[in-house]
Amino acid sequence: MWTACPVVLDEPVKIFGLEPEDFGLVGVTPLLASLVLDALGSFGCGAAVGLAFYVAKRGKPPGALFHALHRLELTRLPGLCSPRRQRYSAW
Repeated sequence: MWTACPVVLDEPVKIFGLEPEDFGLVGVTPLLASLVLDALGSFGCGAAVGLAFYVAKRGKPPGALFHALHRLELTRLPGLCSPRRQRYSAW
């Protein structure tokens, strides 16, 4: 009576190999690029951003780009300390 389940429930949600936040950013890119480019160029820009995200995230755990931005101090992640080295001293 037992059948194999082809769906793994522990996997993170991926849309065309990207996390939902990244996929949303790729979807908004043609809209923003259409302000300065024509239609073909704006969709090409969106495809280039999607390809860049796919290559940058390949082989890394979920959220790796957010942690890289945090390490470069471009964004703050809630619950994490600053990436700057802190010196605790009595003097």
